[in-house]
Amino acid sequence: MKFPITLLFLLAAVVALASAATEPKTGISFPDSYKGSNLESLGVRTKGPIKVYGVGKYDHTFVLKMSMGVGSAKMTNALADALKPRGCDQDTIEEFSSVLLGGLPKSGASKGTSLAFGTDGGKLSIAVNDKHVGTIPSKPLAKAFAGIYTDGKAVCKLCPVEKE
Repeated sequence: MKFPITLLFLLAAVVALASAATEPKTGISFPDSYKGSNLESLGVRTKGPIKVYGVGKYDHTFVLKMSMGVGSAKMTNALADALKPRGCDQDTIEEFSSVLLGGLPKSGASKGTSLAFGTDGGKLSIAVNDKHVGTIPSKPLAKAFAGIYTDGKAVCKLCPVEKE
């Protein structure tokens, strides 16, 4: 009789580790935690009727998961353009663009690609598909990047994740 109880606990542990929230408009799943931070909110970036990517906010990290393929240059330029009105100088934006473009696959940010942007500690760290591609030491850049998703002119609305 010990085996079924052990199996039950093992299955419960697997379910707990694999728990996730789904962004409702895209159906994209985001894990409940990312590198020790809990999922706080979800949103979707649209261009007209097109759902480009889902966004998950974890404390000071923003995880973007592509719901459609976008070329590397187009994705980089879109994020760089969103930084411009948020107080970043041109040299810092160019450094951001260089790091992101260098870290994205040559084929672009295909459907399912994950981009993570850490904004704490006075720097912006960038990972593509969980591979660190660079860090830019700039508090204004980190603040501006967070503003893309959190300020009064955010590119999408983030909704709090309901805790069960």
